[in-house]
Amino acid sequence: MKDLLAMQRPWQIVAIAGRSEPLKKRLDALSKGAGKTPSGQPRLVPLGFTSEMDQYMAAADLLIGKAGGLTTSEALARELPMALVEPIPGQEERNADHLLEAGAAICCNNLPAAAWKIATLVDQPEKLRAMKQAARAMAHPDAARVIAQDALGCYTRISHCLGNRTQLTLRAYETQHTAD
Repeated sequence: MKDLLAMQRPWQIVAIAGRSEPLKKRLDALSKGAGKTPSGQPRLVPLGFTSEMDQYMAAADLLIGKAGGLTTSEALARELPMALVEPIPGQEERNADHLLEAGAAICCNNLPAAAWKIATLVDQPEKLRAMKQAARAMAHPDAARVIAQDALGCYTRISHCLGNRTQLTLRAYETQHTAD
């Protein structure tokens, strides 16, 4: 964060610490000396836990963070290019590889060079646009609806095949579980 701020670019950084109070306190202290953007807004806006991540992603030009499953799927749904920082072995590495191969992300495995790499990317609007298009191509923002429809379709087919037995089983299940 310090390296990004030291670059004296006109960008605003919203840093979300989640439920980590120690991190939030460090970001708060750092924000005091971060200065303002040319429009007078704070250059660093530290936040704790928020339920408005979707709105923050909608307003962002670039997500800098980890390659966890939920973060990457939310970013893809928002067509948000990503700068992935030191993915941990396993799922994050595989997610990062997939996003890199598709062109929706860059990877910052060398923290001392991360700020330079991010600044170089932000200085290339055509590259950011291409990454946004790659994210759009990978996104499945309606995945939950499609899965729910498939599940209902399976239920309907099974219900049709089993007839009244399914309805009786469901009624027995509902009776047993609503009595608790």
